[in-house]
Amino acid sequence: MPAYQIQRVEPQKLSQEEWQEAESRIAEEINSCTKVGSTYRNKMIKFLAKNKIWDLADIDYEVRCKYEESLKEDIGNNARCNYMLGFDRIKLHFIDSQARTLSGRQNRRRYQNQQLFLPYHPDPDIAGKFLKSRNKEKLLWDFKRETSEILKKQIFKILHEILQGNDCMNIINQKLNALKALYDFCVEQEITDLEYIEAKQIEAFDRHCKMAEKKVGNILDISRRIIFLDSVQINWKANVWYMERFHFESTRVNPAAPVKAISFLKVTQKRNRELLQQYMKYCLGTTNLTINNIRAEFDMVRSFLEKMQEYTQEDICVAEKVHIERYFHYLEKSEIQPATYNKKIISILHFFDYLKVRGYIEKIPFQEQYYLKKVVLKHHDRSVVRQVYMEIMQKLNCFPEDLRLMFLHQWAIGLRASEVCTLKGDAYYIQGRDAWIQVYQIKMKNYKRIPIPMILYKLMKVYLDKYEIAPDEYIFKNAKGGAYLYTTYKSRMLKYCKESNIANGEYMFQSHDYRHTLATFFYDQGISIQGIRDYLGHTYEEMTEQYIDFMPKKVRKANEAYFSKKENSLASGIEKRSRNGK
Repeated sequence: MPAYQIQRVEPQKLSQEEWQEAESRIAEEINSCTKVGSTYRNKMIKFLAKNKIWDLADIDYEVRCKYEESLKEDIGNNARCNYMLGFDRIKLHFIDSQARTLSGRQNRRRYQNQQLFLPYHPDPDIAGKFLKSRNKEKLLWDFKRETSEILKKQIFKILHEILQGNDCMNIINQKLNALKALYDFCVEQEITDLEYIEAKQIEAFDRHCKMAEKKVGNILDISRRIIFLDSVQINWKANVWYMERFHFESTRVNPAAPVKAISFLKVTQKRNRELLQQYMKYCLGTTNLTINNIRAEFDMVRSFLEKMQEYTQEDICVAEKVHIERYFHYLEKSEIQPATYNKKIISILHFFDYLKVRGYIEKIPFQEQYYLKKVVLKHHDRSVVRQVYMEIMQKLNCFPEDLRLMFLHQWAIGLRASEVCTLKGDAYYIQGRDAWIQVYQIKMKNYKRIPIPMILYKLMKVYLDKYEIAPDEYIFKNAKGGAYLYTTYKSRMLKYCKESNIANGEYMFQSHDYRHTLATFFYDQGISIQGIRDYLGHTYEEMTEQYIDFMPKKVRKANEAYFSKKENSLASGIEKRSRNGK
């Protein structure tokens, strides 16, 4: 409680000498702020003396409001703003002087169960940001409210993360307004911890903000992420996990398509959620699977548990076999390919294997062999028509420089889009008379080295020198300096293909099609399946065969060879006759 409030409760009688000494001391403090005119300083000195406030540390939002109210007696509306600005400047001057002391530095970020007025924040850098803000009442954060201390500390932490960010003031204010709306909602709904907020509560929050016409954006996701990343220990029971918290080996992460978070919200059966969280903890921490593969398996198991909630409220360890069979029947009726269907079955099997090893179940409640389907490899002709890719090449000068080079890596050497996005400065080298590229295959978790056209090598050396890209730097970067994102690459290619009117504006760019195109071209040139397999970086020839669109051309060539012989000509049996039939 500020000293002046204590004085109200326990009145202290000051002698005339003590009164003058206190007034002189605070006047000296106020007058040290020479940025504020003497008229405004004198007005403030009189107000503080009248209200027996002898320390600038006692000035808070309540005192400020009282001062503003007192100005209404003899100061007009226009001039009042200048008086209030002078009042705030003097308080900021005091905050700045306090921040230079040891105790002041220690108190900058300390949570206290009291009101926090941002223009009077203990950190002068933060307070200075809001000196000239108009709606001062929106800058008051009440941490004395009757609610969970956990929630209040979380909001306090999120608030300071937003304030410490590099966003412009307009964005900061938007986030603060959204955070305050979230804080108010949680207090009203008696939500005690943001990490355990449920899907129904999130829907209610969205509806509430929509009705109140409040723009909150993704403030809940921002808040949960800050809390999860900042906690002393990993909260394995949180409803959403953010992958930034885990320090995975680089070989397990795809920088071009990173998994940002894993959400357990859709699994509402508490015990099932706990089991799924334990399983994910095992997958992330113990196995060596890539994070993208773990995410894919997680999605399949989560879908299974989510659907099982419709059949039974029992946890999966005691669920009846009939319910599991019902789910498999549901999958069979779904329009999914046999290969995808089998992946779902195997993912569920892995989950039950884990439960069995941990002793949660005695045996797996189904035989996967009974449900697995035969997979007949179906070939899809995905090669890009020559006319289309030649049109792109002719109009490549209309594309941005980075997109030109990224496209050439796909068209000329058939790299995966993720491989192009994650190329580094040391990828290119000369061996003998040939140019080579070294690529880390995220999908295969190994490196491949293949020869490349010399012209591509020279283009890249010019680009590397032009932008001074170091050997360990990503060549193509996102806005934050990390690897170029696959989604950004695809969306930009679609945009420029449309703007360049490729195939009359109807061409839909698919990055993987160029691997099919290159494989088919190599095959037409007489290169063996094994050679194409090694160049594309496949493990098995069966996969390579799916990339080669040779059948249409093979049939056409066979037709041409067959009908080129005179005896096989369709016109060989036709005889010329006269009008009278002779």
